[in-house]
Amino acid sequence: MKQKRKVCRIACLLCVSILCSSRAYAGAIQDRIDSTGERIDELENVLEQTEQNISAWEKEQRALEQEIAVGQEKISQLSDELDHTKTAIKDTQKEIRQTQKALEQSKKDSKKQYEQMKQRIRFMYENSTNDMLIYILEAGSMPEALRRANYFQAVFAYDRAKLQEFKATTKRIGQAKNKLVKEKDHMEALEEKQTGQLADIDQAVADLKQKLGSKLAQINNSKALKEKYGQELERQKQYEQELERQKAEEDLRREEEIRRQEEELRQKREEEERRRREQQRRQEQDGSSSTSGSSGGGNAGSGSTAASAGDLELLSTIIYCEAGNQSYEGQLAVGSVIMNRVASGSFPNSISGVIYQSGQFSPVASGRFAHALASGLGSRCRAAAQEVLGGRRNVDCLYFRVNNGIIDGIVIGDHVFY
Repeated sequence: MKQKRKVCRIACLLCVSILCSSRAYAGAIQDRIDSTGERIDELENVLEQTEQNISAWEKEQRALEQEIAVGQEKISQLSDELDHTKTAIKDTQKEIRQTQKALEQSKKDSKKQYEQMKQRIRFMYENSTNDMLIYILEAGSMPEALRRANYFQAVFAYDRAKLQEFKATTKRIGQAKNKLVKEKDHMEALEEKQTGQLADIDQAVADLKQKLGSKLAQINNSKALKEKYGQELERQKQYEQELERQKAEEDLRREEEIRRQEEELRQKREEEERRRREQQRRQEQDGSSSTSGSSGGGNAGSGSTAASAGDLELLSTIIYCEAGNQSYEGQLAVGSVIMNRVASGSFPNSISGVIYQSGQFSPVASGRFAHALASGLGSRCRAAAQEVLGGRRNVDCLYFRVNNGIIDGIVIGDHVFY
């Protein structure tokens, strides 16, 4: 009998050792899941920020391209204006040369006319005035005398008119030349101004193109980083799914071990109770009056839990963190899992012990549970917590997680319970 009890003790110790090892392994997996989840959140935030940067930079790129297009349009317009100015300068210079030739010719004509007039005057005035008078008086008649007098007067008037005409022409041509010279000077100043403006816009466009090149390089680098982050995010998600699968398998093995242990404990208690009753029966048959073992049934728990206000707050807060966005049935199911663990001999025997057990609930590990507890957010799920504490159980499971199709169990909302 002693040997049998010794073997049972060893078996129990082995089971406890295996169970502790399983818990440690499950805790390690949960730690990796939590760490991977944090990395995924970090990558998603970085990706979102990178996408926002790319969007902003692409907007700047379009603005720069628009500025460059406007600058190039101005360059084209100024180039046309400059070409027109240069052509106008050439045409004006040509007109100035032609006017200069006309001016020189007019001066020659004036000089020639002046010389001819001097010759006629010299011819007519080299002799004395008496000669002219004699020439007029020698006319055979009065009409002839008048004709000769009018002739001399007409010659004088013609010479004076021609001389004035040539002087006026020379003056007009000179004024036209001066006007053309002023126009040429104005256009040359305009050409210089347009050339400067064109150089300034050329430089501005070159600066914009350089800035655009830098912006495009920045966008391309960010897109490369975005692709890299995306690949890393996908790899982390796949790793998280693999960890979830391993955790689910470990949870199933642990649940089977817990059930096996509980069955062994139940059988052991039944065997001890049977032996106790057999011993009591023999004592009664032997006339023994001993009643020392009559109170031994106190070990069998009723399964009820006396909940304090603190337990209610803890339970309602963990339900909020895990199933606040789920249906009421989903909230009851999360609360049922907590209370099933409290009732199980393989988990802590208190609500706080179950909730704070290492590696079991990710909101506790991430700090979200503590924030929700401090903020009183658990009050939103208080009704479900009160009903579970009152004895309501809608699942008899010890585990739950987000349903990813890997685990068979009771699916309620987004969770699978097993």
